[in-house]
Amino acid sequence: MKGQVKKNKYHYDVKNCHYCPGVLNEDGSVTYGEAVKEIYGLVSMEMSAEGETSKIRADGRDYIVLVSNNGYNGTLNFVKVSDEFKIDCLAEKVDEKTGIQYEDADANPVPFALMGEFKGDAEGIRWIYYNCTASRPKQAGNNKSNQKEPDMEELSVTASPVLVNVDGEEINIVRSGITKSMNAVTHDAWFKQVCIPGMEIDAGVEPTEMVEGI
Repeated sequence: MKGQVKKNKYHYDVKNCHYCPGVLNEDGSVTYGEAVKEIYGLVSMEMSAEGETSKIRADGRDYIVLVSNNGYNGTLNFVKVSDEFKIDCLAEKVDEKTGIQYEDADANPVPFALMGEFKGDAEGIRWIYYNCTASRPKQAGNNKSNQKEPDMEELSVTASPVLVNVDGEEINIVRSGITKSMNAVTHDAWFKQVCIPGMEIDAGVEPTEMVEGI
């Protein structure tokens, strides 16, 4: 059919990993910084949904089914977690006298938005988790016959719900996604700002032509 957009049947590969540090406010919202930064070397990611399903039986059937959304918990594997990310989001510090970058056991991790993209059979799928915290990366080293094969660093990430205002209603959101055919302006701005439902998108570039029909 003319004008109809071909939809993805599957996705593969993960790329374009970015993050944006923020500040968690007392009301449960997050104020994000202006700088969205790329973090290179993402090999794989696995984020598992957290929550419970409760059922109330009545009239011989599941009369009420309640499903809670407690966000996601998972791991990201990097060739190497960048030192800049450790400073921005893990609250590591650099000693001015010696140049040593170190962990402060009393420092709290910084909340951040985590963004990236999957390749799709029709078009790319860009995604974001809004309220993430990360624990210190797991490190390992092995002696291998092929000395050029790098060891991986594993980063544990928790994505929690965050309070936002959408059309005057306060709701808790966890993640979202976009493709170019859904909205070209938002798609093009995805790695320039934290794109939140209900908020104005400032792409900074002219949008490409959008095809109707999705």
